[in-house]
Parts: sequence; C-alpha cells; structure tokens
Amino acid sequence: MDDHIENQVLVPRSRMEFVDMCGGLAQGFGLPRSVGEIYGLLYLSPEPLSSPEIGEGLSISKGSVSTGTRQLLALGFIRKVWRRDERKDFFEAEVELWDLMHSAYERIVKVRAHDAKRRLGVVGKILDEEKSGYSPEEYAVIKERLDRLNKLRIRAKQFMPLIERLIK
Repeated sequence: MDDHIENQVLVPRSRMEFVDMCGGLAQGFGLPRSVGEIYGLLYLSPEPLSSPEIGEGLSISKGSVSTGTRQLLALGFIRKVWRRDERKDFFEAEVELWDLMHSAYERIVKVRAHDAKRRLGVVGKILDEEKSGYSPEEYAVIKERLDRLNKLRIRAKQFMPLIERLIK
C-alpha cells in the first residue's frame, strides 16, 4: 500500500461539517476561510496536530497552513505544543470559550470598529472634497447613507462596554 495514503489524515464527516462551519464564521469576521477551518480541525482534535497533518486533513497548501496558524497564534486561538524528539511544530486549539470570546473581541471586533470609524471619516472627507463632481441629489443620497452608517457605528459602540463586562 502507498505510504502516503496509509499515513494520510482522514477527517470524519462530522468533523468536516464543524470545520466548514468554523470556516464560514471566520469569513464573517473578515478572516480567510482557511483560518477558521484550521481552528475547527484543531478544536475537535483529541491530540495536537502538526502543520503537515493540518494541511493533509484540510487539503490546503503548506503556505495556507503556515499563514493560518500564524494568524491564529496571534489571535490567541491556538498555541504551539512541544513534543519530545519532534522537530515539527504541533498546535492545539484554545478551548475555553470565554477566553476565545475575549480574545476575538479585543483583537478583531475592537480593531475593526476603530478602523471603520477611521475609514468612514476618510470617505466623508473625500466626499466633501469631491462634492462639485456630484449632482446635488447624488451627493445628498451618498451623504445621508454615510451618516446612517456613522450613526449605526456610534450605536454599536455604546454596546461595547456591556460586551466587555460580559466577556471578562
């Protein structure tokens, strides 16, 4: 029998459904799908997995595994695990949901909220500079829609202290 097939990481369908769900959640947060898939695979894995095992289990490239694990490490969603007599890196998922929610909030939600504020300000400034290039009606529609987004952002920001209290 072919060694590659014999040593291949086979992931049961139930785990792959969970992996797929995590991939979709990651995309919802603006992260690459593979980042969520890697986390999902590690979350349901009873043992830490190496990069090659992750790549085989998800059928993704070595580069995607490397990029994804770096992002997950930076977010605090996974950690490296040392194994005696092994030169490869092994990874396991952070499974404490409160810790995950706190990390996601601090490193994703707050950062994106700050970026949204900054970028909406930039768009508003550019719109004002380009006002003469728009018809009065078109300018009014764009301005009103940007104002709506800004009001929504401000309302969402009012909930941030409540969210922080809940996850700490």
